[in-house]
Amino acid sequence: MIYRSKPVFSSRPWGDSDLNTIYGVDSEEPIGEVWLLSDTANMKTSLESSSSRLNPEDVTEELCGRALPRFPLMVKYISAKEWLSVQVHPDDEFARRIEGEPWGKSECWYFLTNGQVLAGLKKKTETIDIREKDLNLISLNKGDLLALPAGVVHAIGPSSKLIEIQQNSDTTYRLFDWNRGRDLHLDKAIKVIKPSVNPEYCKNMKSFQWKYFSIEKTVTFSGTGICVTIEERPNLYVVINDNVESQMPFLAITLGPFWSEDL
Repeated sequence: MIYRSKPVFSSRPWGDSDLNTIYGVDSEEPIGEVWLLSDTANMKTSLESSSSRLNPEDVTEELCGRALPRFPLMVKYISAKEWLSVQVHPDDEFARRIEGEPWGKSECWYFLTNGQVLAGLKKKTETIDIREKDLNLISLNKGDLLALPAGVVHAIGPSSKLIEIQQNSDTTYRLFDWNRGRDLHLDKAIKVIKPSVNPEYCKNMKSFQWKYFSIEKTVTFSGTGICVTIEERPNLYVVINDNVESQMPFLAITLGPFWSEDL
């Protein structure tokens, strides 16, 4: 069975009003993030099938093969007119020990247009005063993928449209926010930064394997999972098992070995 995820929308100061038009959202504030698949308490998407309407948590065991604290993956469509905050996410150990979360937040970005990001420190630093000059500026083309393990400092740049695939966590520590006045989280951020860890770059991504998930760009597959529809973009099928056939351009996202471990 294929479940279709119904998105929810999040306004952001750096957002893109194009998304308001595409999704027909009447709001004075620009949408920055379309949460295509989420099982967090404050931003939960619903799932629709031919016979029922459910939440991701209702199908976690069916699709993942085991019970988990919540659905393991989150998928967003991000469109930025300005720089996002310079930020970092905790790894699994820190998230469990300090935040009481079941896991941390490693993520990857699949670019729908050309874009630019800041990712990874140019050199090791002991200061929390991290700015644009301290980070690597990376230009990416449509179809490229950048994977960011937890602990990598990063920021998405203007005119970037991308799909963000991540562990299902919303734990973010801001280091710098371009003077927007939002809260920073410097004490925790400095504890989780991993200066020696770098992002992983996959040019013109056809397939990508990680311990958290695998991604494949394909046109045919047989599977059971969740279909995430993006206006004028490739479909995404999340967590595939068997029994359903489809023929269309899409990204197939499957769980990696991490989710079979003792969490």
